[in-house]
Amino acid sequence: MEAQPVDPATLGLLMYRAHQLARARANQAAQPTGIELQHAGVLTTIQSGQIRSQRELGAALGIDKSTLVRIVDDLEHRNLLKRRRAPHDRRAYEIVITEEGEQRLHEASELFRGAMRELLEVFDAAQQHQLHQLLTLFVTQEH
Repeated sequence: MEAQPVDPATLGLLMYRAHQLARARANQAAQPTGIELQHAGVLTTIQSGQIRSQRELGAALGIDKSTLVRIVDDLEHRNLLKRRRAPHDRRAYEIVITEEGEQRLHEASELFRGAMRELLEVFDAAQQHQLHQLLTLFVTQEH
């Protein structure tokens, strides 16, 4: 039996709703840490050590400048990251994660994982693997 075509608009709406559900559950689970997924994305990218400037960070995450400034200001205010003069260019600043930022990110990441495990319980292990493969294929097309 051949698979019926999928309405792209319906599939797009389902993907959007899946994103909203996953984001809400993850943010709710990590609420005690004060870290939301958007914060975790910024902190994780900085923690990798490959990106130092705010401009590079925005490009890597696909976040517009004004939104990124708001997020970085918030994280800096909460001592989770800091801006400092770049050693290679005294006119520029680099962004680094603080020890507290690393600790809170670790705590939040564990809570995010738990929330995702619960959401994925509707699938068996093979289905989870297949979903991972399909989503990876889907998002890598942007490169």
